[in-house]
Amino acid sequence: MPMNLRPKKLAAAASVAVLVLGAAACGGSDDGAASKGSSSDSSSSSSSSSTGGELTKANFISSVTDAQLDAKSSHVVMDIGVGGQSIKAEGDVEVGASAAETSMNLTMDMGSTGMGSLKMVLVDSILYLNFGQMTGGKYAKIDLNDDSNPFAQQFGSITEQLDPSQQLGQFEAALTSFEKKGSPEKLDGVDAQPYEVVLDTTKIKAFSELPGAASAQMPKTLTYVMYVGSDNLLRRMTADVAGSKIQVDYSQWGEDIDVKAPAADEITDKDLSQLGAMAS
Repeated sequence: MPMNLRPKKLAAAASVAVLVLGAAACGGSDDGAASKGSSSDSSSSSSSSSTGGELTKANFISSVTDAQLDAKSSHVVMDIGVGGQSIKAEGDVEVGASAAETSMNLTMDMGSTGMGSLKMVLVDSILYLNFGQMTGGKYAKIDLNDDSNPFAQQFGSITEQLDPSQQLGQFEAALTSFEKKGSPEKLDGVDAQPYEVVLDTTKIKAFSELPGAASAQMPKTLTYVMYVGSDNLLRRMTADVAGSKIQVDYSQWGEDIDVKAPAADEITDKDLSQLGAMAS
């Protein structure tokens, strides 16, 4: 494991994972948040509005979002191909109505990139990163709301990427094209219809804030193919971003999961700058 890993590279690795998941979630809304924590009548109303008719450009983002907020959880498997290298990730996501209520537990195998294996846990807006040898086998703790912490500034956009209230308007404004793409495919035991969704990246703040060269390489438009079941839940998403091929598979929607912060003895009392991740 290289010991000169810079925070921008660390932020890029974590941000790519969260960006992909955040883009898949397509944001949320106050109505969706209300249905998540309200009575069954309210929840049923939200479900019927999101699953009762054909998906269109006008209702796609809100319908998929409402379905995810109703389901509340998913297991994800991610594969990112970059320059002949493969980055794989797998974990669980609890979909919340706000960034503070959204949690994830993700293990990323960085393959031949030289970054080894990354374990990432997000709970209550606290990001925990375990880079194996570089962090002494423990998790470095970053409070994403701590503006005085330079590492929080590097990773801070993650909270915005996961904040439904901020994402909804951005994704709806950025959606330039939407259409069915081919026949349904059997995924996760259901027939999932592929849709081609084109976004204007200049209208999504998180894309413009990607670290370093990643931002410069971001195209003006980004095309996703999203495979959606009749319940409006994603089963697969694919994209080609600046030469990086991304596939994310979703399963186990609505199953009970419990993402917890690492135990105290699993957390190092040193920050990333003391663990070899010197600022660039």
